[in-house]
Amino acid sequence: MRICLISREYPPDTGWGGIATFANHLALGLTALGHEVEVVSLARDGARTVVQDGIRVHRVEPHQIDGDLGATALCMPYSRYVIRTCSALWKKFHEIHRANPFDVVDSPELLAEGLIPAVTKAAPLVIRLYTPHSKFIAEQLHNVTASYDHQFVAMLERVAMLSADAITSPSDDLADFVSADLNYPREAIRIVRNPIDPQQFSPVGPRAIASDGRPIVLFVGRLEERKGIGYLVEAIPAVAEIIPEVRFVIVGDDTNNAAGQRSVLAELKESIRRRKCERFVEFLPRVPLMELPNYYRSADICVVPSVYDNSPYTCLEAMSCGKPVIGTSSGGTREYMIHGQSGIIIPPRDPDSIANALIGLLKSEQERTRLGENARARVLEKFDRKEIARQMLEIYQDARVSYERRKEMSLYRKPPAEALPDADALLYSHDAMIYNLLYAQSFRFRLKHWWTLITKRPRLLLAKVFVKAARSACALSGMRPDQAPTIVRQMEEEIRIKQKRAQTEKPALK
Repeated sequence: MRICLISREYPPDTGWGGIATFANHLALGLTALGHEVEVVSLARDGARTVVQDGIRVHRVEPHQIDGDLGATALCMPYSRYVIRTCSALWKKFHEIHRANPFDVVDSPELLAEGLIPAVTKAAPLVIRLYTPHSKFIAEQLHNVTASYDHQFVAMLERVAMLSADAITSPSDDLADFVSADLNYPREAIRIVRNPIDPQQFSPVGPRAIASDGRPIVLFVGRLEERKGIGYLVEAIPAVAEIIPEVRFVIVGDDTNNAAGQRSVLAELKESIRRRKCERFVEFLPRVPLMELPNYYRSADICVVPSVYDNSPYTCLEAMSCGKPVIGTSSGGTREYMIHGQSGIIIPPRDPDSIANALIGLLKSEQERTRLGENARARVLEKFDRKEIARQMLEIYQDARVSYERRKEMSLYRKPPAEALPDADALLYSHDAMIYNLLYAQSFRFRLKHWWTLITKRPRLLLAKVFVKAARSACALSGMRPDQAPTIVRQMEEEIRIKQKRAQTEKPALK
């Protein structure tokens, strides 16, 4: 089969989060089975096409819509980002697809990356669930609220999912939520677990953290509330009191998701300082995926204290490296390991449970070894990326059959090549509406508008003054608007075009 993965996240340019990691493992697994895979993803250092591990990866930059939706950015910044990126991904996909058609397309639901392929029915489409925006809104994850901006993003995701030919989920927990949110048949959402390369994430190999004789408790993940890192930090004093030789290593990028959009890392360090636990904890920045196994091998215990995660890769990676994992019952973690057999499941947001589980494992090397060996065996049996790739191929075939039945039901009935220009026109009209409303209602905004014209677009300003004066003169002479001289109507059209091109220079309200 010829398969396209559309994923704004794909390593190494655009991260090693769950989406990027899954896309990479799936692409390599499908390629290993003899299929042709191409990836369309966002770029970090300019648009280009490269070959990585035998896979053509097309890097694109966010689409430059007319005016770049400058006014929309004032009130709908998340939606603007979604629109610009999914448009760019679609444009590159359609270019490749027209030259050499794909048999199937695979895309995440997150931020509606498959929206335009879905509504145009350009090719059979499989959408994989990660964590839809509606879930973030419902549980206020990452401080996401039910604003119109976030609700609009959630709506775009829903449209893409409902228009797809198949939906997969890495966990039953997430599938249950999406089924209820969409009123979509639960049995139609196929469960396909996250894949991993057990040869790369192996118990055998080098270790990145030098041993000083103390047992190491490892956390890997972004420093944010959803990952539960704050609850792990709260548990440290209780653990250190019983096991004073313990050593906590926290690996992950800082975020500004603390209260007031402040640094989580700074907040954690302050919490540790107040508890007088600095000597037990060390922070390390995010580690590239290729180096992560060396860190897992260095650990004695791994903790995944997520408030919510559909199926955290940190759990699977630690298991694959033969390490005992303490994870929470929230989300899909509990579906990847069996409590008491290949890991320990505790309630979320519960520092006491984290502390008790850690103390128990730190006291028993035998129990740590048993859980780690069972975890490794479970990974080899259930989560090898070649096996997951085989499962996806079955779903791709089903999606092709579904596509043939449903392709005449596309929401967008014109040729796919016209989708992007039509979307641009619609979005520009929406942007102009917001701008005109701001201009009409805000004197401050109006002053900034005229100051921008005076300093950056003086010729456009003079043309507008001339047309305004000409229109006034025509009205005083009794002319109807459609009787205005041709030169006036032509100049009005030129002004309209120039204003559209100049949208990026619109003033912004602070």
